[in-house]
Amino acid sequence: MPWSNQNDPNQNPWGNRGGNNQTPPDLDEVIRRLQERFSGIFGGGDGGDGSGGAGLGKGAITAAMAVLFLLWSLSGFYKVAADEEAVVLQFGKHVATKGPGLNWHIPYPVQTVEKLPVTRVQRLEVGFRKFSDGSIRKRSNESLMLTKDENIVDISFIVQYKIKSVEEYLFNIDSPLKTVRDAAESSIREVIGRTLIDDVLTDKKAEVEVETQELIQSILDNYKTGISVTTVKLQDAQPPERVIREFKDVASAREDRERAKNEAQAYANDIIPNARGEAKKMVLDAEAYEKEMIDRATGEAKRFESLLAAYKQAPNVTRKRLYMETMEGVLAKVDKVIVDGSIADKVLPYLPLDRAGKVEVAK
Repeated sequence: MPWSNQNDPNQNPWGNRGGNNQTPPDLDEVIRRLQERFSGIFGGGDGGDGSGGAGLGKGAITAAMAVLFLLWSLSGFYKVAADEEAVVLQFGKHVATKGPGLNWHIPYPVQTVEKLPVTRVQRLEVGFRKFSDGSIRKRSNESLMLTKDENIVDISFIVQYKIKSVEEYLFNIDSPLKTVRDAAESSIREVIGRTLIDDVLTDKKAEVEVETQELIQSILDNYKTGISVTTVKLQDAQPPERVIREFKDVASAREDRERAKNEAQAYANDIIPNARGEAKKMVLDAEAYEKEMIDRATGEAKRFESLLAAYKQAPNVTRKRLYMETMEGVLAKVDKVIVDGSIADKVLPYLPLDRAGKVEVAK
C-alpha cells in the first residue's frame, strides 16, 4: 500500500505531521507499525490475535539485518596486486597503507580504499601524442622552444616516472599527470634556453636529458608530489619544418668541414712523424760523418808523425819504402800489362780485345 497520502494516519507510518501542535509519533508505535508491514511480507498474516505474526515478523527482520550486516562486512575485503599499494581512507582521512595481498577495511561509507601502482613505470609524452592506432600528432605549443643563441628548435621527449610515496601522491597534488607535464615542459625550456642549438642537435643530447631529469625531479620534490622521475628521453630534436632544409644544408656543410679536418689531421699524423724521422736520421748521419772525418784526420796526423820520426832516423830506407807502398797502392787499381823495353821485340804481340786501351807497352 503506498504511503503517498500523508493525510490518512492509517496509511502513514509516521503519523500525521500536518499541524504544528502535533507531538512526534512514539518510537514504539513506529516499530510496531513497521513490524506489521513486514509481517505481511514474510507471511505473518492475519492468524489469531496477531501476536504470532508480530513475532515472526520481528525474527525475519533480525535475520535480514544480520544477512545485510554480513554482506556489508564482506564487502570490506579487497585484493592489492603485486605492483600496487592501497591507501585506506576513513571519512577522507588517511589511516593506513596496505601492501600486496588480501586485506580488509571497514566497508563504505566509513572507510574507502585507493589503489595505486607504485612499482609500475608510467609514461608521459611531451611535444607529441601517440594514439592507439599508431598515429602520432605533434603539439607545437609544447615542442617549440628558444635556444641560447636565439634559434627555435622543435623538441619532443618522453618522461618516465613512478610513485614513490602514495600519501604525497594522493593528498598533495590534484592532477598528477598535468603536474608532471607542466614540470617537464618548464624544465626542458629552461635547459634548452641555456644551450646552443648546435649542441642540442648534435653531441649534447645526453647532457640535456640528464639536466632536464634533475630539474624535473627538483620541482616535483619541492611540491612533495611523491613522484620519482626515472628517465627523460629525447625522441626528436630538429629545427622547425619551415627551415629544416636550410638547417640540413648547414649540417651537411658542418659534416664536410669535420671530414676535411679529420683527413688533414690524418695526413699530418702521417707526414710529421716521417719528417721528424728523416730529420733525426740526417742529424745522426752528419754526426757519424763528423766523427769519421775527425777520426780519419787524427789517424792520418799520427801516421804522418810516425813516418816523420822514421824518416829522420833512416831517410833513404824510409823514402824507398814510401815509394814502394805508394806504387803498390796505385798499381793495384790499374789493369795494365807493362813489358820491359829490352825484351819487347822478342815478345809475341798480344792484344786483348776485351780490354782494349788498357794495355801499355813501355820501351
